[in-house]
Amino acid sequence: MNLFCAGYDSLLRTFQYLKVQELLRAARVCKMWRDLAAHPSLWKTVRMKNSQVTDWDGLADTLQRRGTQHLDLRKMLIACESDNIWKKFLTVIPRVSSLLKLELCRCPVSVVEEVIKTCPQLEVFSAMSIKCESLTLESIGNLRRCQELRLKAISGMSLQQDLTPLQDLKHLTHLTSVKELGKKKIDVIQSLTNLETLELGECSDFPDKFGTIVLINLNKLECLRLEKGQGSCCTFDILEGVSKLQNLNQMELVNFDVKNGFDKCLANCKNIKRLLIIPTYISQSATSNNMVLGSVTELSDNLTHFIWGVALELLRVTELFINQFNLMNKQITGDSIPVLKPVPLRLISDENENQKEADDKQQPHQTGLQVDILPLPQLQKLLLTALCKTRVKISKIPFHATWRQSIKPSMKKLNLSKILDCKVFISL
Repeated sequence: MNLFCAGYDSLLRTFQYLKVQELLRAARVCKMWRDLAAHPSLWKTVRMKNSQVTDWDGLADTLQRRGTQHLDLRKMLIACESDNIWKKFLTVIPRVSSLLKLELCRCPVSVVEEVIKTCPQLEVFSAMSIKCESLTLESIGNLRRCQELRLKAISGMSLQQDLTPLQDLKHLTHLTSVKELGKKKIDVIQSLTNLETLELGECSDFPDKFGTIVLINLNKLECLRLEKGQGSCCTFDILEGVSKLQNLNQMELVNFDVKNGFDKCLANCKNIKRLLIIPTYISQSATSNNMVLGSVTELSDNLTHFIWGVALELLRVTELFINQFNLMNKQITGDSIPVLKPVPLRLISDENENQKEADDKQQPHQTGLQVDILPLPQLQKLLLTALCKTRVKISKIPFHATWRQSIKPSMKKLNLSKILDCKVFISL
């Protein structure tokens, strides 16, 4: 009996790696395999990756009979007649009343809007590849049990109406937003007092007091992600609000203008433990890098994780700068960034100082240069020396991919046993 139980358990674990079609075929082998293939643990989550559905009615009946709670259609194979497939999908999916989590693959916006109307039991709904430019959330109040809502368009997306309908979702803890939020009654967010994670898209059109009037009311906020803080963005006001949120410990600033005074405002955010910064390098990149270095130095006692995103475009421009001023004689090799002098964290040994003086004698025309060039390995070393308690990472990324960067769960050392009660995402 012990051997039999061990074999049964081994087979059950093996069956977890089978696709739906493979699982159904395995059920025809014998009675024991049929019972194994019907085990509830195997049907709690159904993933259709690299699979094609030819019978939606049969799939829906099977999911309902097995009590499936999570259906993942990401990377599902879709035939050429995709419109007919989605029409059939919308007719059968409401029948799966046991379904609590639904993740869609690339689909039209009409599919998303119809699922919101017909599947009120959903607690998690994700559609990260919507084929549209605009979306209506007028029926979002139908998902009163929704804990996690992730909506993202292939080429960017805006809302047809404002954010007022979100007020009906009282238990939101995670929210990501879309374009032009400043015109969509962004102040509604302050009523979502249960928010634990807030991710915002284009911040440049936010009201001047967004940080100290709206953001400051989110006392449960733990993670904050802001994107496209450019132009007239109220960056300093946002950072002031961040500094007063005691539970906030993770912040991601993606494509943000690092203006004069940025370093002082960020240095006040002593509550931040995990920080991601990807500055925009339109002009004065050396000054921006100087302020980023200066600000993280002030947070050395608090930071546990720091990621600095450097655009590949900046590295190319710096290489041209090096060639223009003939700095290759100073043994500057590899990818480098410019930093305005004096460089924060810079620790020059006697040997390096002597080498610097020798270089200046050989190249007198560079003596008055106000910018220092730091190779990325040297920058990493400086950061590790100053942030001895911090895990430091410098990421080289193309500008068009900056929005994909984030602090990975593995880097955050998340407690996997912690289950978040409510999560909501509405992504760009």
